[in-house]
Amino acid sequence: TGTCPRIYERTYTVIDSCLNETSCIHTITQEDTTPPTITCPADITVECAVDVPAMFTTLADFLAGGGTADDNCGIANYTYSEVVSGTCPRIYTRTYTVIDSCLNETSCVHTITQDDTTPPTITCPADVTVECAVDVPAMFTTLADFLAGGGTADDNCGIANYTYSEVVSGTCPRIYTRTYTVIDSCLNETSCVH
Repeated sequence: TGTCPRIYERTYTVIDSCLNETSCIHTITQEDTTPPTITCPADITVECAVDVPAMFTTLADFLAGGGTADDNCGIANYTYSEVVSGTCPRIYTRTYTVIDSCLNETSCVHTITQDDTTPPTITCPADVTVECAVDVPAMFTTLADFLAGGGTADDNCGIANYTYSEVVSGTCPRIYTRTYTVIDSCLNETSCVH
């Protein structure tokens, strides 16, 4: 009868030749009071969102990913959840839980920190000298124009924003000082001057 505890009542009877009988009852109580054990894989830090590993949605994946889990009577259920907080850094807090057949459970927390600390790179096109004001090239108002005009720009996690500005000074010569800036999603930025 029952589950947790489960009671085994065993009745043993002896009978003589005249059908006189006597019985005894042997009771065995089976109750799992020992919770499972679980250890999460080591916490990790990555630069880019694309480098955040997938959650372990099965116990087999959890074990293959470096976690450990065990129970004296066997694991009956496995659950997982995730809370994401912040931006730079962005913290992925993942909770993994193992449950045995008597609903004893144990959890561990796996923390993944995603923080892009690497600034973008940018190189302006070569400086130019022109004779007339009409020969001054237009500013590169888009990143695509900047790249097509001979500039280079890159970021390990992707460029999120592009800005430009210009300061004109002097007369003869007239100097056009153009600053081009690339910014990633964590606001790391790098500029070059053309």
